[in-house]
Amino acid sequence: AASLAAKASAPAGPPPQEIVVRARDFEYTAPDTVRGGLTRFRLVNDGPDLHHVQLVRLEDGHTVEEMLQRLAAGGPPPEWVVEVGGPNTPGGPGEETNATVELRPGNYAMLCLIPAPDGEMHVKKGMVKPLVVLPAEGRQAAAPAHDVVMVLNDYSFDAVPAITAGTHTIRFENRAPQSHEVVIARLEPGKTPEDLLRFIETRQGVPPGRIVGGVTGIGPGEVNVSTITFQPGEYALVCFVPDAKDGRPHVAHGMVRQITVS
Repeated sequence: AASLAAKASAPAGPPPQEIVVRARDFEYTAPDTVRGGLTRFRLVNDGPDLHHVQLVRLEDGHTVEEMLQRLAAGGPPPEWVVEVGGPNTPGGPGEETNATVELRPGNYAMLCLIPAPDGEMHVKKGMVKPLVVLPAEGRQAAAPAHDVVMVLNDYSFDAVPAITAGTHTIRFENRAPQSHEVVIARLEPGKTPEDLLRFIETRQGVPPGRIVGGVTGIGPGEVNVSTITFQPGEYALVCFVPDAKDGRPHVAHGMVRQITVS
């Protein structure tokens, strides 16, 4: 009991360091280096197209150039590319999303894997930025307090407790053997996730929903934390990450869910 009381009364660590990433067609503006530890990424979209930050760690001395060569060749990413998440796309120009990520020292890259209207991913148009993570200094930052946990599995999203209207800090945990992401979109009245998927594929007509946040691909065992504001209504949760076995997006395996926020 004394040990628990001492731990509870101990001063909390400093807040996570913060990095602002500005995205436009087709580049990022962000620092080149950062200290390791808990880091809150704020993504501001300055471009007319949708953009996100897919943060990857390059292990065993591999480089960004090697990674881009492998991506150009097609197929799944090599094992030395570890997806650690990041803020998913804001809903439109001037809006922002966020994600808090644990950074270990090493070489990283920020990528945008969203396809342009011509079908080519933004990363192939040059939307990639190296990031060097140096050893941490000072006290370890305190993890953000969260009030919702969302577990990602093959192929499901499970949030506890149920999301209600208001601002929530969500801890996203990937407990699956492969990477998953979460795109969260508020649906217009009478619209369905299927309507949203058709619009994303064609980019034609009036959008049936608006993306409010989420996190990009996180590998097995990885955790991201994101603060998102929800208005009452219907929402779609979608994962577009390609499957490790057949390469089809996880939404094709049923990883899409509609939830009601009341």
